[in-house]
Amino acid sequence: MLHVGVGTGMEILNFPPGLKVTAIDLSRAMLRRARPRARAYPGAFHLSVMDAERLGFPDNCFDHAVAVCVFCSVAHPVAGLREVLRVLKPGGRLLLFEHVLSEHPLHALNLRIMSLFTAALEGTHLDRNTVSNVRRAGFSIESEQNVYLDIVKAVVARKPA
Repeated sequence: MLHVGVGTGMEILNFPPGLKVTAIDLSRAMLRRARPRARAYPGAFHLSVMDAERLGFPDNCFDHAVAVCVFCSVAHPVAGLREVLRVLKPGGRLLLFEHVLSEHPLHALNLRIMSLFTAALEGTHLDRNTVSNVRRAGFSIESEQNVYLDIVKAVVARKPA
């Protein structure tokens, strides 16, 4: 399994035991903070510095990929998602937990205004249509569930066989 944007490794605690996980992040500092959680994981956990837009893995090498609040901060999200598609095996699944642009006009306006600040300060875009980006990258959407209003979503997508 590929974990894109592991950050400090907080999600590692939620993984079932016994998996073989390759986790990447652009930040060495984040990976240093994730290292204790990775070591404590009851399975194989490998950490690597890598850009989601340029994955250093061969084609078709992972069964699953997971990302939590990552594609809001990838500079070119469709390019990053296409890279994930490339390294997934045919039929492989992408599991996403992401905040997205709301379809509710007032929420959308607020997210667009907030993104002016979050994008400038930390590179986070709260106004992306990540589900559409997943489709544009070549995935088929298996499920899309609103977790908080229609601002935070759980998405399961599949690479075509």
